[in-house]
Order: sequence, then C-alpha cells, then structure tokens
Amino acid sequence: MKIIGVIPARYESSRFPGKPLAMIKGKPMVWHVYEQAKKVPEIDEIYVATDDERIMKCCREHGMKAMMTSKDHRTGADRVAEVASRTDGDIYLNIQGDEPLIDPEEIRQVIHILDDEEVEYAALRQRIKDDSEYTNPNVVKAVIDLKGDALYLTRCAAPYNFGSHLATGWHLVGLYSYRRQFLLDFLSWGQSELEKAENGIECNRALEHGRKLRLEETQFSTFGVDLPEQIALVEELMK
Repeated sequence: MKIIGVIPARYESSRFPGKPLAMIKGKPMVWHVYEQAKKVPEIDEIYVATDDERIMKCCREHGMKAMMTSKDHRTGADRVAEVASRTDGDIYLNIQGDEPLIDPEEIRQVIHILDDEEVEYAALRQRIKDDSEYTNPNVVKAVIDLKGDALYLTRCAAPYNFGSHLATGWHLVGLYSYRRQFLLDFLSWGQSELEKAENGIECNRALEHGRKLRLEETQFSTFGVDLPEQIALVEELMK
C-alpha cells in the first residue's frame, strides 16, 4: 500500500497572492506544511503540486519534491488527481498548503478512514459551535447520514434546526484522502452543477455522480492562513 501526500500550491490568490511563498520564521509557508507531512510515518512520498515556476523554484531550493500541473485546474482535488494520473500510488492525500501548523496526527486520522475497504473518499468534520459559524458562507456545512457519509455540502446555514435536539451542525475540515481510481474518475467528470452552484465545493461533484464521501469527526484544530496579516499570528503560535 503506497500512500502519496500532495500539497496543492497556487501562486494566484485574490486575497493573498504568492501565499505558498510567504515567509514564516525564515522559511516559505509551503515548506512548513511539507515538514509537518514528513512526520507522518504512513506517507511514502510527498509532492507539492503547483502551476507556477516560482513555486517550483522554491521547492527545488528547499529540497521538496514538486510537480508542475495544469493551470486549468479549478480545485485542489483536480490538481491532486493529475498527480495521481502521473504516479503509482494507492492512496492520495490532499493537504492544504496554507496550514503550516497542521498536526501530523490529523493527517494520520484521515488516512486511516480508508482502512474501511468500502470507503474511497474521506475527509474530517467538526461540530459547529455557534450561530456566527453556522451562518458564515466561508464555513462549509456538511449534512450527514447515520453512517457519517455526506448527504450534501453547502455554504448556506444547514440543517434548518441547528442547535435543536433533532439536528447537529457540522463543518467540513479541508483535508482529504482518496483511492487512486476515485481520483481519476473525479478528474474525468469536470466541474458539476452543484459544485459550481455552491461556489466551488468540490465534494458535491462526487455526490452528484453517486459516489460517497465519508466524514469522520475530529478533535484536531488547525489554522489556515488567508491574509498576510495572519503570518504574525502563526509565528506567535509557533513559539
């Protein structure tokens, strides 16, 4: 069983151009993510998947394996899928390139969801704690069935009776594991209507094609960097 970790890294970002190369304690952000992933004993290889030569150059300078991928990819999963099409692995991980504080144990958790041979696509979920998170469109809400498989993912407030004894609100944690054939199928489908309607929630592409996404509850918390001013906070947390 060969497990390959992939860190999608785009240079272009409306809120933070060049984010993967932002310096944190003298090293680029993507290096910190790469080093955290290296601490996971189950991972056999790690690649940074990018569409920009500046990021490729940075990876070469810092000893990180990297792969140039298409500029046409609309999601991180598509970029991971291209890596899967060009490498020989069994399980692939989509590790967010803007989470330099990610806990290796969180990565291990999403790997081991695939110990269940029926699962081909997996991610993590956490309980929504308050109304502000519940109504925030930047927080992806997950509606799940009794097995923990996703029924639907949305930026809207869902389910309707959040906070009642009848319904529990969950948000999606953006860390994924996939079996190789699933990724190849995913890439071949192209963006789906529900994916586009929810402003790029790529998980809905799989659901719309009748495939399952297993979501396991996690207690791990991480911190994603969205804006340049958050770099100082990350450096403080690293202390």
